[in-house]
Amino acid sequence: MNITKRTRIRLIGAAGAALGTLGLGACGSAAVPAAGHGSGSATGPGTATPAPPTMPAVQGLPSSPTPPPCTPEGIAVSMNEPDSAMGLRAAQIELSNCGRRPYLLNGYPALRVLDERRQPFDVTTVRGTKEVKDAGPKPLTIRPGRKAVFVIVWRNRVTDANTVAVAGKYLEVRPAPGRPVVIVPANGPIDLGTTGRLEGTAWRLPTP
Repeated sequence: MNITKRTRIRLIGAAGAALGTLGLGACGSAAVPAAGHGSGSATGPGTATPAPPTMPAVQGLPSSPTPPPCTPEGIAVSMNEPDSAMGLRAAQIELSNCGRRPYLLNGYPALRVLDERRQPFDVTTVRGTKEVKDAGPKPLTIRPGRKAVFVIVWRNRVTDANTVAVAGKYLEVRPAPGRPVVIVPANGPIDLGTTGRLEGTAWRLPTP
């Protein structure tokens, strides 16, 4: 075969085009992972399922308080979150009979405000108050599964810069004379400021 100069040019051009096509094919295959291996596979056994998007946490909802323990006396005592307005605070204390026998109450509980080390503050506790309704003392029989409540009232006021303001972390409650005391975590500080005064109502049955 007589290869002329023009024929040689055509052959070289055709070979270059073929090599270019092969090169493009090789580049394209290198960019695509093999099916069934790696995260790019849609159906292979090694496919990593994308994690669902994390939902944002709901803000502003109060957390549920930890249920109080049942004491050897068969009662559980807890403090509700204080209600505050114009410097006046009021919090309800609940006694639940978690035992098997009736629990007798009559009148006002004995109270002490304690710090974080459970040491008492120098606070005057007053039986009775005019700030909230107080029905006064009367005998109550709390049967198993039932409750009794009373309310503590105080003002957050600081009038003496040289006196350490009271911010109680615990409330010590003696439900009735001769009964053991129960240490109740404060649901928010019992912030008496420098007033040094805590008032409380008598035990009563909770309002339905």
